[in-house]
Amino acid sequence: MRKILGMGGGTGLPVLLAGLKEFAQDPDGPSPPTGVSISAIVSTSDDGGSSGRLSRTFGIPAVGDLRNCLAALAPNSFELPELFQHRFSAGAGLQGHSLGNLIVTALCEKYGSLGLAIQTAARLLRSHGCILPATEVQTTLCAEFEDGSVMRGESQVASVGKRIRSVWLEPEYPPPFPGVLEVIANADVIVLGPGSLYTSIIPSLLVEDVIQAIRCSPALKIFICNLTTQPGETEAFTASDHLRVLQSHIGQRVIDICVMSSDPVPQIAGSETRVKPVRNDPQEIARMGVVPIQAGLLAREGPWVRHDPKKLAHLIVSIADALPRPGAVYDEGGLVA
Repeated sequence: MRKILGMGGGTGLPVLLAGLKEFAQDPDGPSPPTGVSISAIVSTSDDGGSSGRLSRTFGIPAVGDLRNCLAALAPNSFELPELFQHRFSAGAGLQGHSLGNLIVTALCEKYGSLGLAIQTAARLLRSHGCILPATEVQTTLCAEFEDGSVMRGESQVASVGKRIRSVWLEPEYPPPFPGVLEVIANADVIVLGPGSLYTSIIPSLLVEDVIQAIRCSPALKIFICNLTTQPGETEAFTASDHLRVLQSHIGQRVIDICVMSSDPVPQIAGSETRVKPVRNDPQEIARMGVVPIQAGLLAREGPWVRHDPKKLAHLIVSIADALPRPGAVYDEGGLVA
């Protein structure tokens, strides 16, 4: 059974997990022939909305991305995850809160442990996999922009719309949550993304010893490039630009494969929008020492431009099934056989 680890947060990581759960071992029944073991290391620096309010009130890491990942790994036929994701539209003190955030926070207060809270929530949701916060320390994401200005708070960094020079956490390099380094060391495949480069993926790496653990891990490391750019954050970025920023944090020759969608991205609403499709440049990625893989990964349903969970998971599992790597054949255009 292949052990697949996803890292990141936001709305991207749950998309990957939702697809992978179809290949996961069912704790209540037999696993599929291509069964995989799923783990996720989730960034917890979101300071906006319900997560931010609860984090500031109770002095805990942001739980919203954890909630999304827990729900993503729950069975599709189970109704509780939908209720877990319910967001209150009114009510003094309740408006804007997600029920799942309130439940995880209540479990934290009851047990005095974020780890026990996540385990209990996972059991309630029948989630297929292991969800770990990157750290249990309450952190603030900070960014320096190319104009020299500095902003603190993930929600502020994401919304200011300026080109980012660097990001870090305060406190810097907090200790990893128990089990994080072991999960990295034992993984067969480590997947970074999809998701916001500076505010979801990189924050999950800015924890003590995590980057070194990834470098030392024998796992195949895969970066999933986003479908579109983000205003300021990755405006006008190509796929290789995304990869180059990631390499500046994690090091050269660490990422093995860069996955890109080959599907054309539909017109994004509003001709004035600064959100554009990411341009694939596989030749440049190959020159960077990373294998480019292009596949049709765009979701055809729904109003949002996003990866299709099943297509994405199928590709990742097929890559995992090709391990060990000498058994796979690549060329400059990507995976051949």
